[in-house]
Amino acid sequence: MTYTPDDAARDQFFEELEKELYPQHREQAIEEFTRERLQSFYTNNPCIAANAFRSYKEAKSLADHGHVSASFVFSVSSIEQFLKIALLKPVVYGLIHHEPLADLIVELTIGQSGFDRYNKLLSKLFETLAEIDITNVTRQGSTKKLLDEVAELQKTRNKIIHQGVEVEESEAKEALDVTVAVLDEVVLAMLNALGLQIEKGGRIVPSIWPKDI
Repeated sequence: MTYTPDDAARDQFFEELEKELYPQHREQAIEEFTRERLQSFYTNNPCIAANAFRSYKEAKSLADHGHVSASFVFSVSSIEQFLKIALLKPVVYGLIHHEPLADLIVELTIGQSGFDRYNKLLSKLFETLAEIDITNVTRQGSTKKLLDEVAELQKTRNKIIHQGVEVEESEAKEALDVTVAVLDEVVLAMLNALGLQIEKGGRIVPSIWPKDI
């Protein structure tokens, strides 16, 4: 995706809007432009979630064969890919209209551990585009906020990798459940707000969402 003369013209257009229109009108225009850029990114990168799906399937397979700690690690890896690669990366490209700068910010952000530092950015985007308060999303059967559960899973994953800690089968199952919730309640919610969905295997298309992933 390149920064085209059309992009430059639109940037100039929004600068003029800032001077001439009421703030709420300008925000609406920027929202529409951001939505357009996000849709364009997913259209040009339909397989951006494919690796996250593969990691999730690997986590399921490992759990089925009794390798619960390894399953836990792959579940958290899948969650991070869904949030950082399939969601945060397109968001950065949607908000920053200069591709080299977007590339730099993406490289810096998705390479960092943890995810809570990005909650404010995603929270505002979800509120604007999907009318969802992502900070209060909970999965069925849990009283904890979903993003808080993700943070806890990341801490446990780090202990598995760096300290050799083992987890129980129930913990591996919980990690899988959180992965599905992130996919359903966060990633899919945003795609639906953009008029997009995911077909089996992780390809993003304007088609019916399959329940069996």
